[in-house]
Amino acid sequence: MSDKEQLPLAVSSRPRARPARRWLRLLGLVFLATQVWLLYLRATPSSTWLPHVLEHTDDARGVCPQVTEYDPTDALNGRKIQQPTVRKSVERLRDAVRVDTTVGDTWADPSDDPKTWRAFSEFAKVLEKSFPAIHDNASLLQREIVHEHGLLYTWPGSDPSLKPLLLMAHQDVVPVDPTTRSEWQFPPFSGYIDTENQTVWGRGSVDCKLWLLGTMSAVESLLESGWEPRRTILLAYGFDEEASGTQGAQQIAKYLHKRYGDDSVSMIVDEGMPVYSAYDAEAFGAPIAAPAVDEKGALDVRVEVRSKGGHSSMPPPHTSIGLLSKLVTVLEEHPFPDKLEERSKAQIRFFQCMRDHPLVPKPMRLALEELEYAERALESDFVRTHGSKLPLHERLFVQLAPASLLQSRLKRARQHVLDVLSPAVRLMLKTTQAADIVQGGVKVNALPESAYAIMNHRIATYSSVNETKERYKKLLTPVAEEMGLSMTAFGEELLPLTNTSVGSLVISNGPSYLEVVDVSPFEGKEAGAFRLLASVIRQTWHLDEPRRTMDDDLHRASSTKQKHGESIRVTPTTMFANTDTHWYKMLTRNIFRFGPATLHRDLTGLTMLHTIHTVNEHVSFDAIAKAVEFYTNLIVAVDYEDVNKM
Repeated sequence: MSDKEQLPLAVSSRPRARPARRWLRLLGLVFLATQVWLLYLRATPSSTWLPHVLEHTDDARGVCPQVTEYDPTDALNGRKIQQPTVRKSVERLRDAVRVDTTVGDTWADPSDDPKTWRAFSEFAKVLEKSFPAIHDNASLLQREIVHEHGLLYTWPGSDPSLKPLLLMAHQDVVPVDPTTRSEWQFPPFSGYIDTENQTVWGRGSVDCKLWLLGTMSAVESLLESGWEPRRTILLAYGFDEEASGTQGAQQIAKYLHKRYGDDSVSMIVDEGMPVYSAYDAEAFGAPIAAPAVDEKGALDVRVEVRSKGGHSSMPPPHTSIGLLSKLVTVLEEHPFPDKLEERSKAQIRFFQCMRDHPLVPKPMRLALEELEYAERALESDFVRTHGSKLPLHERLFVQLAPASLLQSRLKRARQHVLDVLSPAVRLMLKTTQAADIVQGGVKVNALPESAYAIMNHRIATYSSVNETKERYKKLLTPVAEEMGLSMTAFGEELLPLTNTSVGSLVISNGPSYLEVVDVSPFEGKEAGAFRLLASVIRQTWHLDEPRRTMDDDLHRASSTKQKHGESIRVTPTTMFANTDTHWYKMLTRNIFRFGPATLHRDLTGLTMLHTIHTVNEHVSFDAIAKAVEFYTNLIVAVDYEDVNKM
């Protein structure tokens, strides 16, 4: 066979690659390269161009725009508000603290058990004596008693078409542990005026008689000055906020709702988050005011183990107390997870508003910048607004990447923020649990037939009461089964009682609970009330402002001409404890929780936040003065302005 005859066989043994296959390989390589590029871009934006996208707005970052401080010139129209001295306000607080308005968790209805609540009648008499202008002018200002001890003051405005302003506080205080009384520098209900440290000592001096007296002092001063409101002013003081507010605030809220109806109030301001100073580690040294626009829910869960009793000389492997201890240990070993969700936006804004402060750690600043960018990249007009500042590859990514990739980058950015936050700060964001009460046994030589613990939860704004309950079922059911316990959780039988059961586990919730409330508007067209509140806060607090002393005038800045420095920043945040505002949500969306006092270290070396609900609760003269000044400014501003147009 010739070479020519074999040639076709040789050629046919090596067929040419089809053009389609070459294109498929090329497309595969392009696809692989695109995926690698997308994965790279999804991670972290480049620090070289990111700051140029996140420009400053006013005196803060773009996510923390600041309103101008409120100018009361037009609102006051030449009228000067006569204010008492700091000394007078200090003495008023002293007298209020001296009344022991302790409230318990399970006290009976005050109409059924008036003796237990008699201190609140005494407290009302103290208020009458301290504020004669309010109580002697029944024709101008009406006081109503709601459900025995709830106090509701109404100062009618001249224009009934204007929605009222509602200021809140509570009369009650938490108990003083008898075993800690000796640790108090001054007796807990002495109201001791410490001129050396410029403080008032005693339970309730901060939470919450400081702010109750502040609101009443403001109204008293306005009355004495002849000022007349256009908008009705309401003062509401419950008497069991420390026990969920069912006897006081809930009843007052129902009373007001019956009178005014849905969405009938312009703004509600209750106790809440403070003004952080340059001394506060929680705010990394950034002076900032943080009115809360939402707050956590609350739930108490009773975990009870029942088992056979008997003589203690013949104990089982685990008594009911031992079984309960295991269950509580499991709960504490499995805390609720740390999360940042869309519903956490108010708290995120708090972090972002202070991130450019020099004391904020660099990792935290970078993580917050990354988060802001990830949020903005999801906006529909982001490329049109910022495209020229972006490198080509990032601009193409934002334009071409599916929404799932952008959401994935946002999720990653939120996790980076969580990673740099301290455990204490993360508690403000998540659902918390605390074993606060444990009871079991009646005699040292008798096996306990029952033992229980009560777990207190503050429910994250992105969660719910039901989700918290479901977690108990999921977490404790296998544990109970392993320990040989029957189990009933919130009325549902999960493990039946059998002849081999060593005992029973019953999980139930307390008599009251608080669901997570809706967030009040703090951005956009509907946030006029928040902006007005912020402008009044900036009117009241300035950087490098000297502290008030006993003999100072209370309201030094009666005009805007007297400045002590740049106004502080204001940012929304989340209230991590609970207030009475839960019961008022039907009256308005504009509910704000703000404690008008600065958390700087006083002359004792402490901040008032560190003594609330514990030993040596006290408050500085300066905080007392600023509370009265703020409430006066707020009443004047809200009365004059249209909150919807701010």
